[in-house]
Amino acid sequence: MNQKDNININPKLHQHYDAQLPRVSISCWRYYDRCWKAYQLPNGALFMSDRQMALLVGQPKKIVRSFIESLSLETLTVQIDNGVEVQVYPLSVAAIYLSTLLKNGELDKHPLMFSRREWHSLIKALGRFKGASRSTPNPCFFTGNYWVEIARKISVELEVNMSIQVLVLQSGECRIEYQEGLRCVQHDSNWLVNYSPKKARILSDLKLSKDITECRVMEKDGFISIYALSIQDWLSLWEHFANRGNRNAIALLKTCAKVGIDVQIARAISGAKE
Repeated sequence: MNQKDNININPKLHQHYDAQLPRVSISCWRYYDRCWKAYQLPNGALFMSDRQMALLVGQPKKIVRSFIESLSLETLTVQIDNGVEVQVYPLSVAAIYLSTLLKNGELDKHPLMFSRREWHSLIKALGRFKGASRSTPNPCFFTGNYWVEIARKISVELEVNMSIQVLVLQSGECRIEYQEGLRCVQHDSNWLVNYSPKKARILSDLKLSKDITECRVMEKDGFISIYALSIQDWLSLWEHFANRGNRNAIALLKTCAKVGIDVQIARAISGAKE
């Protein structure tokens, strides 16, 4: 297949290289015995054009581009060897798109004919190519489905001198980042990550979800990836810490019971829209 058939080229063909644009080489992203074409920066980072990503997700190129633009996802303009400019996207964008398609039941007719578990494995591989953070969720417990979601941060004031950062997903669901939920009760920020059978047993007893949700959040310097739990899971965790004498957890739960954390979050979301 001709290289031209695999890229979305800027109509303006440059006669000379633009020193301000990063140069990329043709590469590929491998998943077991499968391989998809991609572009590679000198630092090893892989990106895909909308045409390349369309082949991966099984959707028309125009729909892929529309999805990316509608969510204002990460975009980078690069140059290939002949000086042509190409719009490319990190592999995490493909993970977000596949997560959305899987939730909407739109992957049933994909040529790969993967099972849901296989799709989650592929999404996890795409999401983790760059890594969501320095640490990963405790592998002894978090063995469920892997989701990648776009989210925005809002600050929710529970009472005077007590606030919490909440992540609002595109679906409207709210979650709280691992470190943020632990910060609120002044507990070890790494309690939910890394290998620990003992903590896995505690999480299992609390009946927390075993799914992993990676949230992509836009900040001043670009998107960051963070892991997050549902509000209900956090209430269970905070209760666990409170039962073990954590005064901050006790105070937080009392405040949540008094003001209603769901009500406060809804008010914060409404205020952010005004």
